[in-house]
This record gives sequence, structure tokens and C-alpha cells, in this order.
Amino acid sequence: MKYKTADAVHENSYKEFDEIYKKYDVKMVGGGYNSEDHKVIYFMSVYNDEDHYKETVKKLQSDPTYIELTKKLEVNREDIKVKTLEGFDI
Repeated sequence: MKYKTADAVHENSYKEFDEIYKKYDVKMVGGGYNSEDHKVIYFMSVYNDEDHYKETVKKLQSDPTYIELTKKLEVNREDIKVKTLEGFDI
């Protein structure tokens, strides 16, 4: 996600999102700032499979708490991009 200012990043509580994701059995691996631009942050979440992802997205779109928190983020957010990774054995 990219915010309008670096301060806007700190004005939000991501712990509340973590609780919602736990409710839907989504594991939040972590996140961090782009070292070259603190207005850009990254989060990594893990879904069980593609079906779990699709089902969870539907549930989140109707979850009142998720909707409220997302609206708060949108005020200061400039952009959001979602990337899907597939695992592999190392």
C-alpha cells in the first residue's frame, strides 16, 4: 500500500486487521516499510489455497468491522496492489 504521507502509515492500527484475518483463518506473516520510501508498506498473508482466498475475500467484503477499518485507510491511501505468490520447496 502507498499512503499520501509517511505519518499516515502510523495513524492506522493494523492489529485490528490481524484479528479479523485470524477470525477467517488467514495467517499474517508480517510486514514492513519500503526502505527507500516510508509511504509504502507491505504485508504478507497466507491463505490455505485459492478457494480459501476467494471465500475469505467474499466474507471480508461483508464484514462490518473490516469495511469500517478499510474506509479509514482509504482516506490517506494513494494506491494498493495485491500480488499472489505460489509456494515452492527450497
